[in-house]
Amino acid sequence: MILIRSPRLNKQSLGFSLIELSIVLVILGLLAGSILAGQHLIRAAELRNILREKEHVQTAVGVFVEKYDGLPGDMHNATALWGTMPVGTCNNFGVGASGATGTQTCNGNGDGIVHHVAPVVGSNIEGQLFWQHLSNAGLIEGRFNGVFTGWGRKGEFFVSKGGNNLYLHPQAYIPPFFNNYIVPITDMGTFEGAHGNTLVFYKNDADFNFLTPAEAYGIDRKIDDGLPGVGNVITRERDGVNCNTLPASGTTPAANFRYNLSFTDSACELEFTHMW
Repeated sequence: MILIRSPRLNKQSLGFSLIELSIVLVILGLLAGSILAGQHLIRAAELRNILREKEHVQTAVGVFVEKYDGLPGDMHNATALWGTMPVGTCNNFGVGASGATGTQTCNGNGDGIVHHVAPVVGSNIEGQLFWQHLSNAGLIEGRFNGVFTGWGRKGEFFVSKGGNNLYLHPQAYIPPFFNNYIVPITDMGTFEGAHGNTLVFYKNDADFNFLTPAEAYGIDRKIDDGLPGVGNVITRERDGVNCNTLPASGTTPAANFRYNLSFTDSACELEFTHMW
């Protein structure tokens, strides 16, 4: 009689044990948690950079004014210090100027306002000269050519470390677009008010938005009043109900708006008012 024995299973061929699987799952969970924690830390650092850059630019402008008795971009005698740009003009949005090859620059009109577009036809776009003058004075890093050829151009705008593809831009709400530099309630792009010289953080994409409402609110609450439409930190009314709780309106007072904290995607720009 021939006995047929069942083959013995090799214990090592049974695959992972429950204990081994549990260990693998724990490791995967730790890795996923570490990645998420790392992403949060990176984003937190970017948000801190926004405030650092705001303070850095504000301090640099203060030092510039103390030394040169004029605002960067707006000073009327910049060419006497740093030479004249080729063609001799930095007309609105770069028309008639080829950009500086060194420190050569152009003059502002000396009215105490840094105009992001030319204050009058044929005069100079001070928002681009602003960065160039600060750089020429050794108060910020980088070299700037002083002209405008498009939004979000390196060498024309200050590049922020507060996020990917993020830039800074000085701005003022000037006549004839706004009466006496005051934005009226009927304008649905920017909240009404006298905002003075402002510094705008924006992303170079279709809508310029780079912050979630919660992130914008966190910055606003930390250094201002936590309201998107009033104070020294504001968003843009045109950002609409994704950033703010109300749609852009030509009749709703800015003080009525709140951050839409239920919306979790990027929806807000950020503007610091009364900077210098």
